[in-house]
Amino acid sequence: MSRVLIAWELGGAYGHLSRLLPVALALRARGHEPVFAVRDLMEVESLLTPHGIAAVQAPLWLGRLHNLPPAIHYAELLMRFGYLHPTALTGICRAWRHLLSLLQPALVVMDHAPTALLATRGLRLGRLNLGDGFCIPPPGRPMPSFVWWQPGQPARVQDSEAQVVAGANGVLQALGAPQLGALSELAECDAQMLCTFAELDHYPGRDGAEFVGPIFSLGRGVDMDWPGGDGPRVFVYLHAGYPQIESVLAALQRTPARVLAHVAGASQQTMLRFGSARLRFSPAPLNMAAMCAQCDLAVGHGGAGTVAAMLLAGKPQLLLPMHMEQAMAARRVAGLQAAAAVPPESAGQVQELLAALLAEPALAQGARAFAARHAGYDQATAIDRVADCCEALIAQAIQASQATR
Repeated sequence: MSRVLIAWELGGAYGHLSRLLPVALALRARGHEPVFAVRDLMEVESLLTPHGIAAVQAPLWLGRLHNLPPAIHYAELLMRFGYLHPTALTGICRAWRHLLSLLQPALVVMDHAPTALLATRGLRLGRLNLGDGFCIPPPGRPMPSFVWWQPGQPARVQDSEAQVVAGANGVLQALGAPQLGALSELAECDAQMLCTFAELDHYPGRDGAEFVGPIFSLGRGVDMDWPGGDGPRVFVYLHAGYPQIESVLAALQRTPARVLAHVAGASQQTMLRFGSARLRFSPAPLNMAAMCAQCDLAVGHGGAGTVAAMLLAGKPQLLLPMHMEQAMAARRVAGLQAAAAVPPESAGQVQELLAALLAEPALAQGARAFAARHAGYDQATAIDRVADCCEALIAQAIQASQATR
């Protein structure tokens, strides 16, 4: 038996943990001990504890930077998490190394964990970089821009990358670890696996990647009956922090469709205000497997797991991105003619868009075509591929350790 540390550092809890949990369970079934180091412990009690899986708080950057423009590049994302402050970042990386010293894992699986990638650079242990296309940007010098659909800003991108590489190399020098020649080298591990389809990769046209397919947990969530009547069924999974949430809920309240909604973080007052005979709120996440099977249209922000689950079920989507990662995903799905993407400034048009989407079959046809192309996809096979890779890396790490004794 070997211990495997599963590290998650950036992004929302449910998406990452729902991808990592099936992998952890597969490894445990093979006799290994998974331990999580997570950004946010809020979901641990409901997702990991029932399975008896231990979790600790991941070492994190808690500082705040002000007056930075919206990030258009991976380097500018890292700037927000300590990469402009080498001294503080060195302390976080040392904390990662202390954690590794205490846990003694044979393998570290990293999902959107750039500081863990930095901290483990040069160490003698197995490393797997796992995640969707946003978590693992394509290599390049410089790396590609987030907003690949807009005119490039090469000078800004190069300057941002140079600043971040300089900060990271200051940390690596303090740790006695190999320097970075380019930012894309940060992602280099013993293996790298993309949990998505090439069609849904946040960056179009990536070459040479191993796409294992999406991994997400469908078993979680509560069941709820649809409102009575005829009308199409619309599943809604939104966040209360969305800037235009009230206008979207008002549009959903007015639609003749039957709506089941989970709005994460919504107050009881909000649910009472916008609920109706045709719009029912669930304070808890809804059963995604049931929603995929039953809904006619899904409304969400563009999270990778939900998007993939709905497309595999052949269901069209109305996407309201909150963050750059979601905006990139929404662009890709809209390009497949399986979703409509609505920027925040156009959220007032949601009622008209809902009516048009429910009446127009084109997006439903696009979603069904996607499902047909991937009809043979088996998530269990994808999980096994990741677990097989983990076991191979564990064996390599044990062999290397024995050779140095």
